[in-house]
Amino acid sequence: MRVWKIRTPWLVGLLLGAVACGPGLFSLAWFSWKEHEMARQVRALTRQHDELAQEHERLTADPVYVEGLARSTFKLAKPGELVIPIASEARKR
Repeated sequence: MRVWKIRTPWLVGLLLGAVACGPGLFSLAWFSWKEHEMARQVRALTRQHDELAQEHERLTADPVYVEGLARSTFKLAKPGELVIPIASEARKR
């Protein structure tokens, strides 16, 4: 049989503290957790914003990038160019 003498005062103190500060303690833990989650979301949105700002910069300042993007995404070619599909692209269809 285990002896609970060492842990009993901690448990009693925790229970008394929870009863005395119950709703306030719960609210503090809840808001701390929400703050942590919102900070994580802000970091993720900041990263996404930075990536989109870089993409915007490339789209407005680099015509070679825009041309490559149009060619690869929409399979566009300049007038008079002959486009030869690669074997792996032919199999996808």
